[in-house]
Amino acid sequence: MKDFFVLPTNIKQIGSIGDGMRIYMEDYVCTYLSQYAQAGGYDERLALLVGRYLLIDGQPILFINGAIQGKHTEERDGILHFTEKSSTYAESMVAEFFEGMEIVGWMQSQPGYGTFLNQQYASCHMRNFHKVNQVLFIMDPLENINAFYIYNDDRSALAEARGYFIYYDKNTHMHEYMLTNKAAESDYASQTASYMEYPKIEHVQDETPEEHIRKHAEQRHIKKSMIKEQKRTLNLLVSMSAVLFVVSFVLGAGLIQSQNRIGSMETQVIQLSAAYRNLHMQVANPVFAPAAESILADPPAFEMTAPALAEVITEEELYDGLLEIDGIPVGQPVNVPAEPAPAAPAAPAAPAVPAEDPAQTTAAATSIPESYTIQPGDSLSAISIYFYGTDRVAEILALNGMDDPDTIIAGSTILLP
Repeated sequence: MKDFFVLPTNIKQIGSIGDGMRIYMEDYVCTYLSQYAQAGGYDERLALLVGRYLLIDGQPILFINGAIQGKHTEERDGILHFTEKSSTYAESMVAEFFEGMEIVGWMQSQPGYGTFLNQQYASCHMRNFHKVNQVLFIMDPLENINAFYIYNDDRSALAEARGYFIYYDKNTHMHEYMLTNKAAESDYASQTASYMEYPKIEHVQDETPEEHIRKHAEQRHIKKSMIKEQKRTLNLLVSMSAVLFVVSFVLGAGLIQSQNRIGSMETQVIQLSAAYRNLHMQVANPVFAPAAESILADPPAFEMTAPALAEVITEEELYDGLLEIDGIPVGQPVNVPAEPAPAAPAAPAAPAVPAEDPAQTTAAATSIPESYTIQPGDSLSAISIYFYGTDRVAEILALNGMDDPDTIIAGSTILLP
C-alpha cells in the first residue's frame, strides 16, 4: 500500500478547490456510482464510500477508491435509511474487497432534485457518520450533476465543498467489486436511457424543513404516479398488439379458404356451362339427336358420341347459317334421308292390326349401348337425354353405384340401363 500515499498525477479537477480537506475520487468509483444511481430510475438510492483519510505535508486529504451498494435499506418518514443488515453487508464487502480501508462517507441519489441538501439526510449524516473525514456525496442522475458535503469548522452543520478531484489509477479493488456486484437495475431501468419530463419543485431559500419535506414527498408521489401510468399504457399497447395479431391471422386464414372455395366454384360453373351448352345443342339440332337404327346401320359410326361428333364438325361449319333461340345460336333442322330398305318378297295379306305409335317405334328402333365413356363437358342429364330422350339419371346412378350425379370424371366408363 506504499503507492497509496503518493498523490496521483493523472487527475481532473471538478469545480474550484479552496482551503480545507481535499477530496480525491477514483474514476472507477465515480463511474460505478453514476451507473448505480441511473439504474434506480426515479427511485432514490444509497451507497457507502470506502477509502482512507491521510495528512500529507499537513494537508488533510480524503481518498475515495471504493463504493458499496446500499442494500437492505428501508424508507421511513419519506427518506431512505441504512439498517443493521446494511451495515453487516458493508462490513463483509470491506473485508472481502477493500482490506485495510474504512468507510469514509456515503452517497445519496435524488433524481430530479439537483444537489440540494435535504435536512433530514443532513441529520441522518450527523447521527451516523461522526468522523470529520466522513462526507456525503449527493447525485442527481437526471440532471447528471453531483456535489460533496463536508463538516464545517465547528462540525455543527454540513457545507457544500467547492470542488474535488477525479484521479485515474489501476484500481483492482473496485474493479473486482464491480465484476461481482453489478449496478442492479430496478423495475424502472428501461427508463434510465430517456427520462420522462415531470414538474420540478425548486427549492426556496427561506422554506422551513417541514415544507421542504412535504414538497419532496409530493414530488416522489408525482414521479411514481407517472411511472405507473406509463407502465399501464405500455401494457395496453402490448395487449392491443396481441389482439391485432390474432385478428390478422384469422382474417388471413379465412381469405385463403375463401380463395380456394372461389376457385372450386369457378371450375364447377365452367363445367356446368359446358354441359348446358352441349345439352342445348343436342336438343335444338337434330345433328346431335339420337339417330334411327336405319340411319346408323354401320356399327363403327354408332360409337361416335355427341361430344366426339361436335369435335369433328368445325366451328365455322357448325355456326354457318344458324338461327338463334333465346339468344343461343342453333342450326336449321337437318333432314337426313334414310336409305331405302331392300324390297321384300310379296306375302299374303295379313289381318289388319292397330297402327303403332311412331314415338314408340322410334324408341324401340334405337339401339342403346351397354356402356358409355364420359367425354369432357358431359353430364348425366345430357347423357340420359341423349340416349333415352328422358331423365333416367337415378337409374344410371343406381346401376353404377354412384351417389352424386355431379361427380363424373372425363375418360371413365359408366354402364347404361
